[in-house]
Amino acid sequence: VKSGRINALLLFNLGWSLVNGQGVDRKDVSRGISLWKEAVSLAPDEGSEEAAWCLYEEYKRDDPKEADKWFGIAMDLGYEV
Repeated sequence: VKSGRINALLLFNLGWSLVNGQGVDRKDVSRGISLWKEAVSLAPDEGSEEAAWCLYEEYKRDDPKEADKWFGIAMDLGYEV
């Protein structure tokens, strides 16, 4: 994603589309995860907390330690469970 108008909400939504394979030519989970991480780095922009939560959801089964990291970040950013 290249533009002077990038924000966390845009990155979150594009990441979600890629991870879920909806509204895109092909599903690309790793690219979607990268966009979510980029969205979190733009905190406290709107969308950063949702991106952190999705990262938690993505990692919770296979990498609980990594999931805990993203859960904590989501909570710190004000995500409401």
